[in-house]
Amino acid sequence: MQNENTTIDMVNGLAEIADYMEDEELTTALTFIAKIIIKPDIPIQVASLEIVRLQAIAAKMSLKATWMANVDKSNRAKKNIYYTAAESINSLVSALKYLIR
Repeated sequence: MQNENTTIDMVNGLAEIADYMEDEELTTALTFIAKIIIKPDIPIQVASLEIVRLQAIAAKMSLKATWMANVDKSNRAKKNIYYTAAESINSLVSALKYLIR
């Protein structure tokens, strides 16, 4: 986790989101986003693997946001971040899919 924190700390704002959300999968996605921002040249093999993992993380974020919107309505701020994370991660996955074509 130390290496992930170092990478995520290099991109302004991402570490604060990870700390606030306290969600391991979201931190994983944010760390990958930071790596892409720092070095956007992604090997096709890495992109192929990350597509599946990130899509699964996005699905979790979407389900968690819906749960928080309809069942556990105690934390509106986190719910909104989960919705945004799911949408943003899905957009990133689309870009990665384009990259490997």
